[in-house]
Order: sequence, then structure tokens, then C-alpha cells
Amino acid sequence: MLKPNPYNVLMYVDEYDEFLLFNTLSGGMMVLNKQEGIILSELMTLNHFSATDCQGIEHLYDYLTEKEYLLNREVDIISLLDKHTASNQFRDTGTIYLTIGTTITCNMGCAYCFEFVKPNHTLKDEKVKRQIGVYIEQIITKSGKDIHTLDITWYGGEPLINVAAIVTLSKDLLQLSATYQLTYTAKIITNGIYLTEENVQMLIDNKVGTIQVTIDGAREVHDRKRPLKQKLAENYFRIIRNLSKIPEGIFVTIRLNVDKEVAASIDTLLDDLYEYGIWPQKYKQVNLYPAWLRSYEELEIAEEEQEKRLFADEYFEFKQNLRLNQLRRFNTWADQNNIRKAKLKWDLPVYQSTCPTWASPISLVVDPNGNIHKCWETIHDESVAPSSVFQDYNPAHFAPYTAFNRYTHNDVCRNCKFLPVCDKISCSHEAINNVTPQCSEWKYKLESYLKYQYVVMQEDPAIITAPETKEAVNTGHSNK
Repeated sequence: MLKPNPYNVLMYVDEYDEFLLFNTLSGGMMVLNKQEGIILSELMTLNHFSATDCQGIEHLYDYLTEKEYLLNREVDIISLLDKHTASNQFRDTGTIYLTIGTTITCNMGCAYCFEFVKPNHTLKDEKVKRQIGVYIEQIITKSGKDIHTLDITWYGGEPLINVAAIVTLSKDLLQLSATYQLTYTAKIITNGIYLTEENVQMLIDNKVGTIQVTIDGAREVHDRKRPLKQKLAENYFRIIRNLSKIPEGIFVTIRLNVDKEVAASIDTLLDDLYEYGIWPQKYKQVNLYPAWLRSYEELEIAEEEQEKRLFADEYFEFKQNLRLNQLRRFNTWADQNNIRKAKLKWDLPVYQSTCPTWASPISLVVDPNGNIHKCWETIHDESVAPSSVFQDYNPAHFAPYTAFNRYTHNDVCRNCKFLPVCDKISCSHEAINNVTPQCSEWKYKLESYLKYQYVVMQEDPAIITAPETKEAVNTGHSNK
């Protein structure tokens, strides 16, 4: 006996009298003709059925079962999730995700930042620096895991306020990686003000391969939303100039925290990126990453600011318009420079795993005083730190965190077909704090958004490629 996969989403595309079948767990998608779609939609209303009930789609039966659109009746849904989930893998992975807060101090005063409390802590104590290396070596030698990678995120506040800590700790961590033959990777999250040529070279010398910089729209909007504490100091164009000078060999993600004001200024931002030779000229090195602007519960947002936030429909419309805008701009530039034109990739929901920094007993966030956290959103609050680098490594210190299961955490979420792609509970810290779970925007926009891309592909295949299954790439934290 069979049953439908509860994570199937079947949608009718009336423009072509066809159905799209998407599975939020596997990320698989296929096209069905009208008859096939109607038969499958009827089967999906049943608790279980036999192979003989599949008349009309016999030719698809093997494929639908192989790809798990149809399941054996005895298959337990939680075990199915465990089969696909990366959460258990991340608990047992050989990667140490280490986030180091070089300082909590920041030179910006962004209204939406988590630093509603800004303790003036900076990592200067040599004992703390040395002990971080000692603690990581304890993980390597005593965790019982087959450690193969050390992945560093330099974080703050503004981490480049404390360059000395990055230089000193990088030397120790690189030596540790060499001693134990570990792959070493590093990234930095910075506001870009201090990305001078000297500092960028320092990052390259210390094996930092990726820089994330937030630019919230064009100058007028950005400088208001991300103001410098030093009054009258140059902000937006200083960051733009810094980015324009970054050499090859280091990748840059420009994050956009999008609300209505940021969305309205995107054309000017793209013009400036072009004028300074950043994008599309450095398209192999620089990418734009839009994020739906979120707030922290601890912050009280003024009503006029709330009115600037985008609803789900507006955000998805912005995201698609940005993709089309970038495609048009890139291909215009490519024509002028004899470079192959681009196509859009499908924008599909990505399978979400539990944040490994939270769930893994070998991953951690260290604040400037050496306290160990399991989420970078608590780095300002040492009262919630479960351990310290001055304590011997003991995975039992992190048992409440490793026990978290995003699939069984909330009964409301457990039966939702969008659970595998729900990014609202990927951050364990937020999932636990929200008694009433927030729902992913995919729950409301998946069908219309996928149908839109399918119609575009059919009408103008030069714009968008055929869809491919996307696999989540976890950086050590949920999307933030």
C-alpha cells in the first residue's frame, strides 16, 4: 500500500493546462499533463492506496516512488525527515564552526541591530586569545569526532575595530589546523567602513576567503538606516570605494536588508556599483544577497518604521524584479564586452537544517571575554553563556542545545508541508523564543512564485534556465 508524500505541493498552471509538482523535502519538481495532475491530486486526498489505484499514471509509477512523491504506507514521516535532514549530519560533522567576536563595539548605530545592549567589550586579553586555541585543540583531541575542517567567522560589533585580535588568533588557528591537518576556511561580517587596502591584505594574508558587507540601498537611504556614530563622517561612498579596490581572490557578498525605502533605491545602488566597477564588472567575485528586513523583539519599532516594512507579496515582487533588473544590466554589459549572456536560475525554496552552531557539540561562538555561546545573537549577554574557554571542553555543557529538533519542536509546525523549507525555525534561538511560530513566506507564495517562473521559462527560455534541485549550504548559522 502507498500514501502520498505529505510534502508534495501540486499546482495547476492554467496558461498551459499543466500541473507542477514540487516536493519541499527533496526539492524535486516535475511537470505533469492535465490528466496526470488530476489523477495525482485525487490520490493525494487519500490516506493510502494501492498500485492498482494509479491507473492513468502507470508510466510514472516507478519514477514517483523512486523520487518519493509516493511513499510506502509504513514509512514514518519523522524517519523520512531524518533521512533527508542535515541536522543529524551537522551534529556529527567533522567541521568546527567557530565564530569569534573580536569586539561588541560598533562604529555604526543601526536601528534594527541586535545590539540594543552594547557592552564595551573588546577581545584584548592575551589569556583569552591563548585559551581559545587551547579550547579548540581540546575539541579536536577529546570530542571523539573525526575533525577535518575548522571554519572561522570573524564577527562583532564591527570586527575590524580589533584587527590585532584577528591577526594574533589567525596565526594560532592556522598553526593548529596545520598541526592536525585540518582544512581551514574563514569569513568576516563587516560594515565595510574599515575595509582599507591594508586591512583587506591582512584578511587575505590570514586566509579569509569571504567578506559580507551590508549596504541598505543607495546613499541617502543607507546613511540614514546605517548611520555612523562619528557625525559627518563619510559612510556609503567610503564603503563603495573600499569594495571597488578589493583584489581578486576574495569573494564579497553585499547583503541588502530590504524594506520599502531600500527597494525604491535599488536602481541608484546598482548604478553606483557599476560606476565604481564593482558589479557586474566583478560578477565572478561579487554577489548581491537580498534579505527581508527583520527586527528583534527587544527593539520597539516606531509605527512609521513598521509601515516601511514589506509584506510577503511585496517582498517576492521585489526579489523577482531585482533578479530581472540584474539580468538586464548584466546582459547589456556583457554585450558591450563580448561576454556570454546570462540566464536566471530558478529561485526555489532551499531545504533548511538545524543551525549547526546551535546543534553541534563541537561548534561555538566566543565573545570577547571568552564566554561560549551557541548563537551569535546572544554574544552581548554573557549571562546566557553555557560555558567558557577557561573550562575544559565537555559536550555535556551543550546537551540542551544538541537535543533541539526542529521537526518535533512545535506541534503546529510538525504537520505543515512547508516544514522542510521553513526558515523561521532554522534559527533554534528564535524558534524557542517564539511561542507562536512565525511562518515562512514560502507558505503563502510558493505556488504563485513557481508558476510565474515556469510561465517565464515557457514564454522566453532565454531568460531563465530549467530548474535544478538546490541543496542547502550551511555556513554555521541560519540565514541572518
